[in-house]
Amino acid sequence: MSLRINSALWMLFASLNFALLNTLVKYLSAEFSLSQIIFFRSFFAIIFILPWLLNTGILSLKTKSYKLQIARSSVALAAMYLWFFSISRIPLAEATAINFTAPIFGALCAIFFLKEKIRKRRFTAIIFSIFGAMIIIKPGFAEINIYMLSAVSASLLMGLAAIFIKKLSMVDHPNAVVFYMPAILSIFSFIPCIISWQTPTFYEGLLLVSTGLTATLAHQGITRAFAKSEATYVLIFDYLRLPFTALFAFYIFNETPSISLFAGSLIIFISSIYIINREKVAGKNESTPIITAKRL
Repeated sequence: MSLRINSALWMLFASLNFALLNTLVKYLSAEFSLSQIIFFRSFFAIIFILPWLLNTGILSLKTKSYKLQIARSSVALAAMYLWFFSISRIPLAEATAINFTAPIFGALCAIFFLKEKIRKRRFTAIIFSIFGAMIIIKPGFAEINIYMLSAVSASLLMGLAAIFIKKLSMVDHPNAVVFYMPAILSIFSFIPCIISWQTPTFYEGLLLVSTGLTATLAHQGITRAFAKSEATYVLIFDYLRLPFTALFAFYIFNETPSISLFAGSLIIFISSIYIINREKVAGKNESTPIITAKRL
């Protein structure tokens, strides 16, 4: 099997698990608080990460910047609360489409925080992505509620978190980058989880544990996909998150996505691909904020 086919399959696997994770969160939010869902998602992500940690040794968890780890995790915690809050109340496919702006926000954050230069074509691609977001949100034609704004805010914070991931990836082992976020989120969400605790049934417990499993599998899949092929090719398959999500939402929540939703998200998606491709043509490394912006 060629590396490209292997990479595509890993990205399909990641996209499917991201869609499953969001579907689980929306389903569970009807009975459980966001804090309890976040705690289970984070704590069991640590459990499922352990086999990879044992394979490389405990020393791989050594970090050279606890401040960066805490800052990244704090941003991720805020993003996760906002993201889970939004998908608990608005159509799942719509929230997913809005979330395609996260890599664009990552590119913008890289300009301000990493002092990356913005060129004319890159700026044009960002403008097009904003236009795509407007098609989805439809300001002036549809009511913009707090849940939709939460989805946009979560995407912005995911883009910001990608900047911290880029900086951490320069100094720490990948295991440390992957491990500390769920570990810190488990600590931060533990007390709110206890305060709002709702005892799950056996079936609900399995679903709560599955949030940690699907998150881990999605991150492992996307990591392997990017390791085996260039980002421009791999990200094409990331768009399949939307039809996967729309399919689950249709059968489980009876949600029907609009044509404008797919059109707007496609514009945003193509803009992300274009930015990466232009950086590759210019001889730069592929944009880490673009690649990592969705890893929560």
